[in-house]
Amino acid sequence: MTAVSEGNKSPNAKIKTVDNSIVEIESFKGKLLIIDFWATWCVPCLKEAPLFKDIANKYKNSNAEFISISVDEDFLDWKNYVQEKKWNEKHYWFGMQEHQPFFSLLYSKHTMENKEMILMGIPKYVIISPTGEILSNTDLRPSKPEFEIEIKKYLKQ
Repeated sequence: MTAVSEGNKSPNAKIKTVDNSIVEIESFKGKLLIIDFWATWCVPCLKEAPLFKDIANKYKNSNAEFISISVDEDFLDWKNYVQEKKWNEKHYWFGMQEHQPFFSLLYSKHTMENKEMILMGIPKYVIISPTGEILSNTDLRPSKPEFEIEIKKYLKQ
């Protein structure tokens, strides 16, 4: 958790496109990167997806890059799903690579019954600066006004 705290450099990762090409997270440097971590089986993810897409369209002429990264276990299941939905653009697959430092961005601290726990949860939204610094790694969601407020704050910098 500490390695992916706000203020730290984001770990790099290799993500796949629908055509199985490899893209590195570091290739997005120079842009404010807003990442939507999701999976095809995650109902809350699918509810937030259209809102994320709407916000992405709103800022398409800015220095922000909005991408969606699937943590679905199976590449082909994910590929078939996004192709069926015609979501090919800016959608990537990472899978359940829990051993990769980049996967740590999916973990959050939660308090349940007065006990602090670290849980993996999706949907998860992360904002990374143009220089690769983690700016926001909280429980913000596109359905909450604070999500867009956070994006605007970093676009002004």
